[in-house]
Amino acid sequence: MTEYIYKGFKISYKIMATGQEEYKADGTATYLLKKDKKFIPVKFHTELDTYDRAEYEIKSLLEQYVDFELKHYYETEK
Repeated sequence: MTEYIYKGFKISYKIMATGQEEYKADGTATYLLKKDKKFIPVKFHTELDTYDRAEYEIKSLLEQYVDFELKHYYETEK
């Protein structure tokens, strides 16, 4: 499982071969910092034909989710 920190969220994902030229990627984004608002860990899933494409897609989904949540959070704090 690959894990890294992105803007205060722990991003975790795992990619598995499910068949010939088919890769399944599952990932989660978990908020690590303490704030008034609690972010619930969110799961994402994708299936693509190459390992690299599956990795790129799951990372993109997770990071776009984090960016969206943080943008929404800071807009409501104003």
